[in-house]
Amino acid sequence: MKGNVTGLGVDLAEVARIRALARRNPRFLSRVFTPGELEYCGSGRNRWERLAARFAAKEAVIKALGDKTIALKDIEVSSGPDGAPSVKVKGRPRLKLMISLSHTGSCACAAVIAFS
Repeated sequence: MKGNVTGLGVDLAEVARIRALARRNPRFLSRVFTPGELEYCGSGRNRWERLAARFAAKEAVIKALGDKTIALKDIEVSSGPDGAPSVKVKGRPRLKLMISLSHTGSCACAAVIAFS
């Protein structure tokens, strides 16, 4: 991706914390994640790890852009046919972002680079 780096955001999320928030407040998932994200994460074995990675990504986007006014649900993380993640922010079609996600059974992390 060409352009000047305008921001970097990194975040770490505990899988157990995301699971606990969802169990404590059933509306948590629908308030934070888009329907596409919830569908992708599904209900399988890696569901909570995938959700935690997307939560970390949303926080990393906010940090990279330096804009705490962005709603978490306005940030959508998707995966391409090759499994590579990408991210979009609602209302900001020209935004250029690179993203990397990783997770284990207990932690998930995301790094986001913003370009001009």
